[in-house]
Amino acid sequence: MLTVGSLPRDLAAERFEFLAERRRGRRAAIKDFTHAAPEYVFWIYPDGTLFDAKDAHRRNVPRGHEHILDDEPDYGGFLRGRLARSADGFQLVVVYCRAEALAAAGPALTQLLRGVDRLPVPLDSDALVISDNADIYGTVDDLRSRAAAA
Repeated sequence: MLTVGSLPRDLAAERFEFLAERRRGRRAAIKDFTHAAPEYVFWIYPDGTLFDAKDAHRRNVPRGHEHILDDEPDYGGFLRGRLARSADGFQLVVVYCRAEALAAAGPALTQLLRGVDRLPVPLDSDALVISDNADIYGTVDDLRSRAAAA
């Protein structure tokens, strides 16, 4: 489990208990949280174009790209994700991807940032970005800094 960025795992777990190091049922807890009341559900094309997946990725796939559902976790180069907010106001961006995909500057990080820059809902600069396996990539600001440093 990766942890990169300015927010150590123990502090992230204070915001989102399912990110604790030894938490059992982590994936199910992340899914429950992000599916309960998502602020936005998205696909991001490889070029960074944002696609509104409405309330479900499986029912709302970019037209002509239905095959990406059969290519987990790479999704044919698309990024799949959800944005949700905790009761105490902290935002979480969950991206379904390989652990290393967003840990360093590269095409996937650029793709994600291009997509989230087009979100039609507010995105907090301190929103935490994680994978569906609870890899922590840091805040949105951390990701922007990582991309700019490359």
